[in-house]
Amino acid sequence: MIAGLTRRDLEQVIAALAIGLGGGAVFWFVGLPAPWLAGSVVAVAAASLSGTIKQAMPRHLSKLIFILLGLQIGGAVTPETLDTLARWPLSFMVLALTMVALVWSGVVFFRRFYGWDRATSYFSVMPGALSVALALAADTRADLKRVSVAQVIRLFVLVAVLPSLLSSLGDLSDAPRQVLPQPGSLRDLAMVLVAGLAAGFVFDRLRIPAGLILGPALASAAMHVGEVVHGTLPAWLLMPVFVFLGTMIGMRFAGIKPADLANIGGAGLAGLGVALVVSVAGAAVASAIADVPLAWTILAFAPGGMEAMTIMAFALGLDPAFVGAHQIGRFVLIALAMPLVWQFIQQKPDASQ
Repeated sequence: MIAGLTRRDLEQVIAALAIGLGGGAVFWFVGLPAPWLAGSVVAVAAASLSGTIKQAMPRHLSKLIFILLGLQIGGAVTPETLDTLARWPLSFMVLALTMVALVWSGVVFFRRFYGWDRATSYFSVMPGALSVALALAADTRADLKRVSVAQVIRLFVLVAVLPSLLSSLGDLSDAPRQVLPQPGSLRDLAMVLVAGLAAGFVFDRLRIPAGLILGPALASAAMHVGEVVHGTLPAWLLMPVFVFLGTMIGMRFAGIKPADLANIGGAGLAGLGVALVVSVAGAAVASAIADVPLAWTILAFAPGGMEAMTIMAFALGLDPAFVGAHQIGRFVLIALAMPLVWQFIQQKPDASQ
């Protein structure tokens, strides 16, 4: 047994990572956007649905990846990026209003067109807070199978399809992009890794939402803004992060029967369509207000996982500080508000139960 894993568990994880690496290599060879992330998601999801992969990624194996993602997010916050903060408060306000509209419209949609109960509808539409949504849903009468499939399909489709959709936008290639710093020295890399590990451990122990990402992100941002360190994480470290993250997402399909996926998948895809309409509408407003490219705001408002959407910004060459800040803000808002809102609305009788 290694790190709490049986030999069979470890073999499953290694096999999934190998499949993810192969899928990423195929996407890279074909020339698709964000190949190592999207390719690994598609390949591992297919393996999970076929029964080749039969488990989800153990949480403790993903901790280091979340810490590295946090460090990369924080590394994008440089003194230069702070000069644009004056434009962001308005877009944050639009983001908050968009999230309210997204959740409300999603709940109404699932209840009216599919007859789902209030709890199942509510936790199925929560954007980018999968672990929190599932944990809270487990303590209610929500149908966890529906919640899980709807949430995973949303994340899967966004990661697999969104890069190509964004690449079709003219402003993705023509708009000015943030000039990302070059990889830092080994000394800077060692310093930021130590700080990130410490911050991630403290935030996780304090049970702060997304602490393994937020802690390292704040530590890295402080060190970069204070010019204690310079540069971003090297490519040789980021590529495995892409593959691991995509593999982790794909492994969430383990244990879901194809029949269940077909029955619930249609509802999940339809709900995602509603969420995308609301998100794109909000992104268009924020793009006009903040005077930034539409591709940036679409990715910043996309109702996907915080870490996946932010790392996609790096993979596509968009502004990771803008995307990461909005995704982190949205995650914290959703994670903190979700239990409070549910405590309020569950007091009302649900006619569908």
